[in-house]
Amino acid sequence: MPIVLDPSLPESLFPLAWLVGSWNGDGAAQLPDEDGELIGRRIEQKLVTSANEDGTLAWVMSTDLVDAPAPLPPTSAFVDSEKVPEQDAGTGERSLLVREKGFWRVGDPLPGQDLEAARAAKPGDPAGVVSYGVELVISREDGEETWAGEVRGPRIQLGLRTSPTARAADGSIAATRMFGLVGGRLMWLWERATDPAAPNELSPYLSVELDRG
Repeated sequence: MPIVLDPSLPESLFPLAWLVGSWNGDGAAQLPDEDGELIGRRIEQKLVTSANEDGTLAWVMSTDLVDAPAPLPPTSAFVDSEKVPEQDAGTGERSLLVREKGFWRVGDPLPGQDLEAARAAKPGDPAGVVSYGVELVISREDGEETWAGEVRGPRIQLGLRTSPTARAADGSIAATRMFGLVGGRLMWLWERATDPAAPNELSPYLSVELDRG
C-alpha cells in the first residue's frame, strides 16, 4: 500500500508521514503473574500523532490492560500458541497500564548514503529510500525518556538513551522499540531488560497492531 504524503506537513516530517494520524488496536503485554512468571495479558491501545508548529510530531499514547486472554500470534510477537495455557474469558475489566505524551524529532540523513542517487531515483526505486536519525522524547508519570535511532522508509528502530535506568554499567541499551507499517497497519514492539543481572537480555513488554481511525 503506497504511503500518502500530506502536503501540509512540514518538510522535516516527511520521513514520518506514514506515522501521522490516529490509531487504535490491541495486542499483548508481558507482565508478571502472582508467582512472578511473565505471561501475556491483553491490551488495547490508542495512539495519536500530529504535526507541531515547530516541525516536530506530537505523540500521545494510552494503553489499557484488559482482563481477557492475550491475542494469539501473529498479533502478539511473543505469545507462543503451542505454549499458551488455557485461560478463562475474563471479566473484560479495563485499567490504565501506561500513558505517554511527547514528540518525535527527525534529524539529518545518516552518513554513508548516496543522497544524489536517492534524489534522482524514480518512485518505488529502493535507491530513493534514505535513512534519517530520529528521536522520540516522552513523558510519563515516572519521568522523561529520550529514545534515539533510525527511520528508513516505513520502519523505525529506537534504543532508550536517557532515563534514570537507561544504561547498565557496561553501556548496554536498556530497551528498544521497533515500528513498521505493514499492509496499512502500524505494528510496534517495545522490549526492555527485566533482569538487573542480565542487562543485555531484552524481553518483549508490549506488542500491538493498530489500524487507522
